[in-house]
Amino acid sequence: MSTAYRRNPAIEAAPLQGESILFNPASNQFCLLNGTAAFVWERLVKPATVEEISAEICRQFAAPEPAQVREDVRAALEKFAELELVAADAIA
Repeated sequence: MSTAYRRNPAIEAAPLQGESILFNPASNQFCLLNGTAAFVWERLVKPATVEEISAEICRQFAAPEPAQVREDVRAALEKFAELELVAADAIA
């Protein structure tokens, strides 16, 4: 079983010099995303899995070890979920 992540539709986002800033009105918190985290956020325009986002990063960039990319993407998505920026849905 895998997990698809999707954006919380209430989150407001704005680009900021290669990064992004997100605002969660429910918690009244801002979150500044570095370039890599902003890339992950942009991939969540439609629901996506860790594997799909990791593969896209490996295609777009001279990425390090694919296993490390997957771990970094997983960590970013878990942090996004913790901050209620995304929701996770189990898929078969």
